[in-house]
Amino acid sequence: MSWHQIYIKDMRRGCCALCRWWYDPANSAIKPISGNGWWSYDGDKKARCMKTLGISTKGCNSCNQFECKIPY
Repeated sequence: MSWHQIYIKDMRRGCCALCRWWYDPANSAIKPISGNGWWSYDGDKKARCMKTLGISTKGCNSCNQFECKIPY
């Protein structure tokens, strides 16, 4: 597991782990960090992308279909 940190409000093209199309119903690849807007995500975890026809991707990947699943 390779955990990374990201500030959600500065994110323009985020990572798959924070995308609403990345299939992780339990949100096991992300966790909030103390401090408003900071999140940690597992860059090595793989899951399917529901937007790109189910292609399995790592949590650290990003694409132009990104939509943030975390409200801010």
